[in-house]
Amino acid sequence: MCQAGLNTTDFKVAIYQLIEHSKLLNTNAGQWAKLADVAHVNELSSKLKDAGAKAAEATALLEAALEDLRHHHHDHDHVHITEV
Repeated sequence: MCQAGLNTTDFKVAIYQLIEHSKLLNTNAGQWAKLADVAHVNELSSKLKDAGAKAAEATALLEAALEDLRHHHHDHDHVHITEV
């Protein structure tokens, strides 16, 4: 519980859930891209591959954010992040 800041446990859980969603998006985009390839719908396949790549990039950024949260204690006047 926090009164004037962020509950880091909740924050970590939320970021972890975003990571899992972005991994699923990447996997699904890849699967649909393969199906579009089989159907010779090249433009759709290309866009789905791009979407998968962007989802993978989002995953990497979210993982980096989670790692930063694990290793840094932020102490600002307006926001307090405390380990719970």
